[in-house]
Amino acid sequence: MQTGNSNSTGISDHASLAGSAGTNGHAKRTRVLLSCAPCRNSKLKCDRATPCGQCLRKGKPDGCQYAPRLEKQKPAKSMAARLKRLEGMVRNMIDDVDGSVNMAPTDGKPAQEPNSAAFVVQGQTATSYVGGTHFMAILEDIEDLKNYFEDSNGEDDENHDPFENMGPTELLMASRSSPKNKKELLALLPEKAVIDRLSNRYFNSNSPSQHIVHVPTFLKEYNQFLKDPNRTSLHWIALLYMILALGTFFSSFSAPHEVTNDPRSSVMDKFKQFRGAAGWALLWGKYSQPNQHTLQAFTLYVEGDFMTNRENRMNCYLLSSVLIRLMLKMGLHRDPSKMANITPYDSEMRRRLWNLAIQLDLLVAFNLGLPGMIHGIESDTQLPTHLMDSEFDTETKELPPARPDSDYTPVTYPINKAKVIRAFGLVARQAHSLTAPSYAEVLSVDARLEEVWKDVPPVMKMRPMEESVMDPPVLVIQRFGLAAIYQKSRCVLHRRYLAEVVPKEEHDYSRRMCLDAALTLLNYQDMMHNNTKPGGILNQTGWFVSALVAVNDFLLAGMVVALVLQNDKYWEVGSDFNWIARYTPTYTRDDLLQVLQRSHEIWEEMASDVPEFKKAQDVVRTILRRIQVHLGIETADTGASCAMPNGSGEMASVADLSIGSTGPSTTSSNEPAAGEFADFDTTEPNLMATDGRSDPPWMMQDGYDWVSPFQQLLSKLQQNC
Repeated sequence: MQTGNSNSTGISDHASLAGSAGTNGHAKRTRVLLSCAPCRNSKLKCDRATPCGQCLRKGKPDGCQYAPRLEKQKPAKSMAARLKRLEGMVRNMIDDVDGSVNMAPTDGKPAQEPNSAAFVVQGQTATSYVGGTHFMAILEDIEDLKNYFEDSNGEDDENHDPFENMGPTELLMASRSSPKNKKELLALLPEKAVIDRLSNRYFNSNSPSQHIVHVPTFLKEYNQFLKDPNRTSLHWIALLYMILALGTFFSSFSAPHEVTNDPRSSVMDKFKQFRGAAGWALLWGKYSQPNQHTLQAFTLYVEGDFMTNRENRMNCYLLSSVLIRLMLKMGLHRDPSKMANITPYDSEMRRRLWNLAIQLDLLVAFNLGLPGMIHGIESDTQLPTHLMDSEFDTETKELPPARPDSDYTPVTYPINKAKVIRAFGLVARQAHSLTAPSYAEVLSVDARLEEVWKDVPPVMKMRPMEESVMDPPVLVIQRFGLAAIYQKSRCVLHRRYLAEVVPKEEHDYSRRMCLDAALTLLNYQDMMHNNTKPGGILNQTGWFVSALVAVNDFLLAGMVVALVLQNDKYWEVGSDFNWIARYTPTYTRDDLLQVLQRSHEIWEEMASDVPEFKKAQDVVRTILRRIQVHLGIETADTGASCAMPNGSGEMASVADLSIGSTGPSTTSSNEPAAGEFADFDTTEPNLMATDGRSDPPWMMQDGYDWVSPFQQLLSKLQQNC
């Protein structure tokens, strides 16, 4: 069989190359085989598609096989070596930082406001920065958690840098197989019926980006394209391909039967093919010389990366920066009313594009814990006008009056999201500030945030699910999207005051707001998770939740709850620091622990599908266990894989445990003793900065590897299970 020969040939070629390298006694560069086996054997040019054009022309797509790529071997590093290197880095940082925050005032002078410290971590292959908006920044406040990992005999650690591209090596815009000219680019388009169907799916998806493409204008341009495709600009073709790519993605949720009829390629293969074609069209059309079609296509390209490329947010961060610069080149940061010779139609579309670009930049930067590019740009561009596409066009001489805010239209969500995002941008900018803001400045931003949220119309405010059963699913999810931005803004703005060494009573307001926002976010996590399951009322719009659910948001909320739980000062009865007792509604430690346990259960359910969720589960699981030990709760390892039977032979569940539980012990002689986890407070304090700063990323081992210490602990626990 030709298929078998192709496979064996490809693998043997790789084996022979690897073998020759080993026999020569020195490392030899291994040749990467990019062509498929049939093309290589026939000495034909392979376009490297799957299947390639040559195999398709021969009618043998099944025989198109590629040799597996050899994985690069990274040198293993022990945990002890990584921690030793981290200790030296932290010491150097302490020596270099002037005016650091004191643990407590000793000279009668008021203590400095706690600031979100920023750290640069120099890895072997990359340098990474983490700022105060990342959930990781909170972990250092949870009493020396890093000392869990003081075992110098741990296994070699091998984890990937989350900033590293996990996909195929590529430039900002490229794909594995590139068409040679415009004719081949157009040949990649499906038949008209498929184009019509996918375009319809996109324009009826309620995508956050949909409003940047004016439907009547696009339809007119599409009909002109059908008459003479060769005369159509490359950047409009790029826009068409991105609409097809996103239409394919949305169809996989709303009408999966439409995109699974072709067994030769998966939904994501089709998405990548269309998106890759859009990238080549932008490159050939010289996107550095942009017009409106360029910005529309590029914006959709960035959005597509944001929704589908969870493992490499850095790529989206870079793309969004390029997008902002292209818009600066066209002057979109200035409101059209300040410039001459811009039509009403172009004015409105420029506002829509700029406001969406701001959202992408801030949200991607927040997820990475990095400053947004938009922070350094002065702009006076106004919000989009509340008008439907049918109410203006390219011939409009003057825009009609805006619709009332209470009207729900396709642009209601984008406009209100742009409002909330602008307030969120103020919070993120303050979190990345090089100097600690005064409390008056924090309250000023808080007042602005609350003012913006108050102006959001009731139709876009989050409601209990029992009151939303008859609402369109996409409206429910849009409400969630706005509320999530508002709540995480409150978390980031106020959470610095949870880390005060000596809590000040005047900061109780911030602590209450931060905890309230965190609990609300975790409630949203539970609500959306339950209703997007198969059979749930939000299941068909799951793509929206997939795009909106940022792991950082819910981890941030979980870390805030954990920080409150572990601080004994907050729970001392009759103490001046017991602001919890003055909190309404009143929560007990047991209540907060159950909330954190539920969050862990959700991450555990989601972990099997997405690697990013598995990392989130590991983080919450480890934090939860640390808090249980701190509170004296005897428990088996959190998670089903290490659940131990109780005295009655039943499996003990973490959810059934409460503070002060008197039930039978669920520990086992095979598990690490509780002391192994409780004694970390007294070991190796030099591994952490002790100057009172709230945000050193102690987990930053090598090249922004925020999960490796957790993996080391988890490996030890699993071995003992």
